Amino acid sequence: MLNFGIIGVGRMGKRHASNLCHGRLGGVRLKAACDIDDDALEWCKRHLKGATLYSDYRQMADSEKLDGVIIATPHYAHAPIAQYFIQRGVNVLIEKPIAPTVTLAKQVAAEAARHPEVKVGVSYNQRSNRMYKKAKALITSGKLGEIQRADFIITDWYRSQAYYDQGGWRASYTGEGGGCLMNQCIHQLDILQWLIGMPNSITASLRTVDRNISVENDVSAILNYGDFDCTFSASTHELSGVNRLEIACDRGRIVITPLKMKVIKHKSQREVNRVTKHGYGFSPSRSYTVGYGACRLIADIIYGQQLRSVRAFRDAINGKGEMLARADEGERAMQIINGIYLSAYKGRTVTLPIDEDEYSEYLETMKAAEQSAKPHMQ
Repeated sequence: MLNFGIIGVGRMGKRHASNLCHGRLGGVRLKAACDIDDDALEWCKRHLKGATLYSDYRQMADSEKLDGVIIATPHYAHAPIAQYFIQRGVNVLIEKPIAPTVTLAKQVAAEAARHPEVKVGVSYNQRSNRMYKKAKALITSGKLGEIQRADFIITDWYRSQAYYDQGGWRASYTGEGGGCLMNQCIHQLDILQWLIGMPNSITASLRTVDRNISVENDVSAILNYGDFDCTFSASTHELSGVNRLEIACDRGRIVITPLKMKVIKHKSQREVNRVTKHGYGFSPSRSYTVGYGACRLIADIIYGQQLRSVRAFRDAINGKGEMLARADEGERAMQIINGIYLSAYKGRTVTLPIDEDEYSEYLETMKAAEQSAKPHMQ
């Protein structure tokens, strides 16, 4: 039986803690929970029977013999807490993002590299989605040929002003490191780089639409891959939004929406172009679909997709599988996110990897502007 601890018992931490406390993950029990907020600890007393509670993660580390910890604190605390437990030989699963900046993400990955016996992962639970897994296998196999275009639009995360008025550390540069890019988009940008790789450069713009907040809720970006571009757009202010990833290749196309993936196959467009002597050119196509799965969807509603990430973490500790994403993979989505922020702020194309010092200056500027505007914000 593995003994796990939870650090940070907010919305996501409660989900993890409840799953562990109620035995929804075989071979794991919740031994301890930690939070600095009195209300969170009061919730733990009522709902996490048998778990020892702490207000200091260092005290928890000294008092408990833990096989793993799940870190679900505000973003800026991820890196120092993760490094602390890695140094003590405790396996670590970090809720997304691994850290709000590339610099901090690299520090976690470097600490993990110094302790290869410790499992250190990031909770990118979307990688367990069967449609994305099949898309990755198809792209990697080369059966669809080279990628020629990609488009990802995700605008189905509507957040009202009332959502932001709840306060807390979210939707701020000071507490979260950004807006919808850092909170909602990170899963999609991880999936994007997981499927098609890292871009060479980014040209982006950000807006705040109809909300009294200091961070963005509307994103437009062009990710350049040398031979093709990927357009990425996202928002949290659009009603009746969509979620659609399309990857067009030389010999076919993949279209993924929340519950269905459609795969279209045809002859190489380059070959069709070469042999066409008259007219527009044509190739018959065939297609098939892959569904998300009704049982999986029901399980997501009841237990959350995060349970699959913790399950993979457990299996990795037991030597029976791999984590969904290692610590060194956590930096990649942050390169894209930090690059989008920097491009929008500077008003120019930014190459990857980003200039970390330049990004640090940008972030401090945005934090200072946010603090000076606080008295005027609701």
